[in-house]
Amino acid sequence: MITAGQTRARATATLAAVAVAVALSTGCDSERESTGSPAADSGKADTAQPVPLSQDALKAALPNPFNVPVDVSEERGRKTWDTTDPISCQSEEWPDEFCARADFVGLAAFTNLEDQELAIRLISFPDAKTAAALFDGKGTTDEVGENPPGDQIDKFDIENPNGAPDWTGHGINVRQGAVIGKIQYTWKQGTYIPSGRLMSITTMVVKRLQQAQRGETPTASAQ
Repeated sequence: MITAGQTRARATATLAAVAVAVALSTGCDSERESTGSPAADSGKADTAQPVPLSQDALKAALPNPFNVPVDVSEERGRKTWDTTDPISCQSEEWPDEFCARADFVGLAAFTNLEDQELAIRLISFPDAKTAAALFDGKGTTDEVGENPPGDQIDKFDIENPNGAPDWTGHGINVRQGAVIGKIQYTWKQGTYIPSGRLMSITTMVVKRLQQAQRGETPTASAQ
């Protein structure tokens, strides 16, 4: 014979068992959610990080005639090389130490066939740390202005380019992530060059590198 006390005891035990089962089930679901959510967030963060550029991506980052100012848009060449044979890297005027550690180099050159020349050289390294360690120089505010483009930047003068005493010019070295760029703009003395032209081209190069490093198609142009 089952007494009322025994009935209440069994009911209490049954309710306790159900509560434990629910708690365990809820805990498992919470664990699945907590382990799944950070992984998803991590994946999103990873895709936003700049990636080392392939040779094709570096070439895409080089501007074409539609991206540079129209008065210096006649293309002379647009090409990339890997550094397996260092002669291509060294012939593009990069230091030996750069060539020994780089993955790829690239060149885009333009002219107006009269009194202006533009050369944009890029060299890509396995990571930003390597590129930062090799970058030499720091542009001052009076040289590159406030908040200049790129992670590191420096300006330099060009005297008698290609041995032509009646030509002059300026250049900018700039690093964006794992890529260092060298922009050289030269012209015949007396040629009108709009103020800010060199920095506009540099900004365009940096933006195109940023787009390529995000896995996007580079579309930036100079003003």
